[in-house]
Formats: sequence, structure tokens, C-alpha cells
Amino acid sequence: MEGRQNKRLYGTHVDSKNEKGKYIKSKQTQKISNDIAIDATLRAAAVNSNSFNNSFNNSPNNLIKSNLSNGKKAKITVSKEDLREKVRKHKARGSIALVIDMSGSMVSEKKINRIKSILDLIVKNTIKHKDKLSVVGFKGKDAEIIIPNTKHPSSFLSKLDTITVGGTTPIAIGLKRGMEVLKKDIQLKEYVPMLILLSDGRPNVGLGGSPLHDTLSIGEELSNAQIHNIIIDFDKRSTHGRNFNMELAFVTKGAYYNLENEINPEIAIEQILNRERGFL
Repeated sequence: MEGRQNKRLYGTHVDSKNEKGKYIKSKQTQKISNDIAIDATLRAAAVNSNSFNNSFNNSPNNLIKSNLSNGKKAKITVSKEDLREKVRKHKARGSIALVIDMSGSMVSEKKINRIKSILDLIVKNTIKHKDKLSVVGFKGKDAEIIIPNTKHPSSFLSKLDTITVGGTTPIAIGLKRGMEVLKKDIQLKEYVPMLILLSDGRPNVGLGGSPLHDTLSIGEELSNAQIHNIIIDFDKRSTHGRNFNMELAFVTKGAYYNLENEINPEIAIEQILNRERGFL
């Protein structure tokens, strides 16, 4: 689709903000942490210890080898300035915010079952790829978090059975809430954000202004925040809704899919997510 940017950050190695990931180097630290690099700390202490200042070219490795060969014990004093912390890297995964339309226009049993089926498929797919997932539902004049941002969405699957539909369609509110959920991961720069919207594209509640204008404005914010956007539609009868969804996808520099045309939605969802990860 025109305007899409292929950054390809997904799967590349990024700095870890916790104790997970491969230890690749160390850095100086002034704090005591649970991930101290013992090897690097001892080397720094060996260089800085007064007892080593004039010994064996100030090389801690050579000095220790020399002392050991002479039957001596190498004594190293570790000070705060010697502390080194591990720098770890891990593969960047996705942080997916799934924003679903629970308004009155989705009230048919066929649509409800389709939504729940898609949700189940996306949950399984994110688990398979070790991505994070959050689920936001919108209806009336509000949006609620159904599944919080987590790497273990399977523990919340029972919540999907409690989804009820009805009321107006505040797409802009849903998109805004989904974007807020992703902000923390954007700041950490460990996960690549993706927002998936499930809707028939007929907003009738805005953020105080025109529902259509407000929704497109949030779409521009998604694009400016470099949040990859996917819109999944499954109502081919509504030309207006389909056209608006396609316009929203263009504004967000994202992608539009209509599952109503798919014979096997399970295969389609797998293909869509795998394809779109290539743009992360």
C-alpha cells in the first residue's frame, strides 16, 4: 500500500531493559543490581587495586596467572567504581494492541462469532511468535481494556466469552485508548508496536467533534507515532464503512483487509499477521 514504511525492526537485536537476553558486553554502573557482570567487575577491580598498580604491566589477567603459578592467592578489592553491569540484547518482538468494535452495528450473531473467532486466532498467533498482546473494546462513549498488555494472553481467554455488543461506535476513542496502551513499549524501545482494528468502519461518536474527522485525526497520530496499523473488516455489504476503513488505512500508512471475502479465516489471519510483521 502506498506510503507504507518498511523499517524491519522486528526480529533484530535490541538492548534489553531487564535480566533477559544474551549477555554481550558490560557497562560501568554506580548502583547495585541483580545483573552484575562479575568477570568485567573483577577485571576493573584488578586494574584499579593499589596492590596491582605496578605489577606485570597492570594486566589483571597476567597478574592472576603469575600469582597462581607461584602458589599465591590473588587478592582483589572491589570498590563502587569497579562495578560493571551486564548489557543484554534480545530479539525485538511485537507489542500488539487489538482494538475491537463492540457497538450495536456488530450485534448479529454471525459478527459476534466472527469477532470471537478472530480474537482466539490472534491470541494463539501472538503466543506462537512470543509477542505481547492487549485487547481494547469500544462501544457507547467509552473504551475498556479487556486484556491488559501481556506476554501471556492465554490466561485471559475466558474474558473473551464475556464480550457483549451494543450502543454507538466511538472508533476514535478506541484507537486513542489502544495507542495509550502501546506508549510504554514505544518508550522502552524493546517491542515494535502494532495496532489492529476490527470494525465495520462506521463511527458515529467522536472526541468532541465530527466522528469521521476525529477518527482520521487519531489515525494521523498513529502514523506520526510510527505505530503500524492493520484494519480488518468483515462486512462487505456496507460500502460506506468499507470506504472509510480504506481511507483510515491510507491515513495511518497501514493495511486494509476484508475477511468477508476469505473462505478460510483461520489461514487468512495467520497469513495477514505473518505478512504484516515484515513491515515492523
